[in-house]
Amino acid sequence: MKKFFTTTFACVLGVMIAIVLLSILSVVALTGMVATTETEYVAQPHTILKLDLGTVTERSQEDVMGLLMGNQEKSDGLDNILKAIATAKTSRHIDGIYIDAHGMNMGIATLDRIHRALIDFKESGKFVYAYADTYSQREYLLSAAADSVMLNPVGAVDFRGLAGQVMFWKGLYDKLGIEMQILKVGTYKSAVEPYVNTRMSDANREQTIAYMTPIWNHLLEQLSKDRNLSVEQLNNLADTLLITVEAKELVNRGLIDSLLYRPQMEQFLKDKVGIDSDDDLIFASANEVASMKQPKNKAKDEIAIVYAEGGIDLGETNGVNTAELVEDLTKIQKDKKIKAVVLRVNSPGGSAYGSEQVWAAIEAIKAAGKPVVVSMGDVAASGGYYISCNADRIFANPTTLTGSIGIYGMIPNFEGLVTDKLGITFDGVQTNRYGNFGSFNRAMTPDEHRQMQQYIERGYELFTTRCAEGRGMSLDAIKKIAEGRVWDGQTALKIGLVDELGDLDDAIAWVAQKAGLEQYKTSSYPQQKTAVEQLFEELNKNVQARIAAVYLGESYKYLQTLEQCKNLDPLQCRMEEIELY
Repeated sequence: MKKFFTTTFACVLGVMIAIVLLSILSVVALTGMVATTETEYVAQPHTILKLDLGTVTERSQEDVMGLLMGNQEKSDGLDNILKAIATAKTSRHIDGIYIDAHGMNMGIATLDRIHRALIDFKESGKFVYAYADTYSQREYLLSAAADSVMLNPVGAVDFRGLAGQVMFWKGLYDKLGIEMQILKVGTYKSAVEPYVNTRMSDANREQTIAYMTPIWNHLLEQLSKDRNLSVEQLNNLADTLLITVEAKELVNRGLIDSLLYRPQMEQFLKDKVGIDSDDDLIFASANEVASMKQPKNKAKDEIAIVYAEGGIDLGETNGVNTAELVEDLTKIQKDKKIKAVVLRVNSPGGSAYGSEQVWAAIEAIKAAGKPVVVSMGDVAASGGYYISCNADRIFANPTTLTGSIGIYGMIPNFEGLVTDKLGITFDGVQTNRYGNFGSFNRAMTPDEHRQMQQYIERGYELFTTRCAEGRGMSLDAIKKIAEGRVWDGQTALKIGLVDELGDLDDAIAWVAQKAGLEQYKTSSYPQQKTAVEQLFEELNKNVQARIAAVYLGESYKYLQTLEQCKNLDPLQCRMEEIELY
């Protein structure tokens, strides 16, 4: 027992010391970080904008705690990437763009938007070159916008078409004795399938192929223009398991322009900008170029750009917290300087309750006479569509995934695990009939299941009613294209779920015209946290989680999932996320 207390005390003391040391190190590190983030970058002559992108999110935000704890994963914001490309186009000191393709991770609509920005940049006459040791498919699709695509002589190109895969948990749950009790509305509402099926349903397979095909065709049409190869040729190349093809053959087939080792690529760039071989290339990152000084916008009127990225009320670090979002929207409604609102949605959905609160906040903004437009990113489905449907106009990318108008609920039953397998039994008392409803150690009764299904169906009726009102369609017309079905942006336009294909810039231009604004500036919400605010928020709220993550390693994600399950809204408007690769 003495050894137990000694060990316990040592562990607690160790954690306390770690926290103190982390705080001291954080303050030291922040001194440099804050200085860096507060300065404007000044480009020297012959600077090259270097795009060595990692995980691309909607907005640039330093993960201060991640950096301090040794997280090497790089993330970039679409906002700064696009701003940097536009700035480089007109800057007299930036000669061109160099795409260093290694480790890019972004949604297809995000890729599509950056691709268009690169095509626009080339109108300046400045160069765009791409290089990789090996191109992943998405890296190649983006890099194809370059004037020349270079590859390491022993590299490869992974180009094989789109595919999607779902992991099914039912077999594991059966072995463990866990039953997932499902309640849902929508034939195509497939988010619950991994817990009750061992394969994709016919409906899910149908909808996935239906949206995957036009997305692939859109990408092929762009690539066809970039590489001057027909769509038929590209499909034939995709069917050859191209990653196994020798690099020099990729040149012969028109996918690659030159084979160069990295030192040769560096010399090529030096020759292009006209500097000596002994001089160093001057590279600037997207964040640096985006921070370059711009003429001050003195307009008094504002357009608010409100970002809703990630799961809705799912407890995610970077997800949508609807309480905070509604608070921001209410402030915007009352702010007389703000004349219009753009809601930028990149979300697969989540809480039905939270989605309804955002819907109501947008309704209040419209009632105040301020137009609202939605710009959809990679995905705006289920709850992501719920919060979008009330806008005056909806813009989507051709490759956006949207729709998924359906609702589900899941209540786990652990009786088979804890009682049948582990021998743990439960007993208790209650004053009323449903006193222990929701207990995870028993199945729902038929009466409870019936009432819960009615609850789910009422939620579906509200969701579809909101969509019908927002889109100016009849309830029957909405229900014909609802049923939880996911649509690509191009098809969503045809069936009336969105109004126009376009990007955030198009949405801003439309709402400015709608509000009668000739001169305006934009403001972004939620307000980005400073490095200091991030640090102390993490230290105050997430120390326990960080320590658990360190000790549990890969197993931490399972603890995280259980924590989310405890706090989930029983009514979920969420799309099953099939990763397209």
